Amino acid sequence: MTTQDIITRFELYVDDNTELSTSEELELAQKIYNDVCGSNAWEILKKPATGTTSTTVPYVALPADFAYIVENNQYTDNSMEYQGNSGAKVVFVGTSNTPYKVINWSDRRQYRDADGYCYVDIANSRLYFCKQPTSAQSYEFDYISVPAALTLSTFMVFPERFASVLFHGMCVDDYMIQQSDKLRSYAKENQAKYDAKLEEMKLWNSNLLNN
Repeated sequence: MTTQDIITRFELYVDDNTELSTSEELELAQKIYNDVCGSNAWEILKKPATGTTSTTVPYVALPADFAYIVENNQYTDNSMEYQGNSGAKVVFVGTSNTPYKVINWSDRRQYRDADGYCYVDIANSRLYFCKQPTSAQSYEFDYISVPAALTLSTFMVFPERFASVLFHGMCVDDYMIQQSDKLRSYAKENQAKYDAKLEEMKLWNSNLLNN
């Protein structure tokens, strides 16, 4: 199912009452898609980032589709546990996978020149190491990615069975755009269907996790 199929289904649900152009419908589909992607730490959006540290600058570039680092220093086995006072977000460095704890950007001054710490400078799309690396070493971390923008011939990254979350969400927003009496009569129904499908997606996502 492509985004064009979603738009066709959307037009069916609003009974062709929308006055949006095709490009505006695609923009609306993208808006709903962005809302869905930003509503949860979806497993399907997780990616690993790898590279090599630099000895000339204390940072590496973040991936172009970077949203935020996710927890990656826990154990699936319940007989093991992670103890710490902050989120279990680390960057693994070197062949021994030494964990560098990710600290808050605003706390970076307290950790200046401290080994084993790093932080995200989101404004400049960089990951800084608090202590300048003295040798080039491999690094790896996990992050939530921002998926590619929709086109009429592509589809969202989620399984096709969740397609209705897009066109029901589009129907709700189209009512707010058009303020049509006919569309208003179905606004609550479409909102309920959108909410129900989003909850179904979150349940599916939680079942992908093993702890």
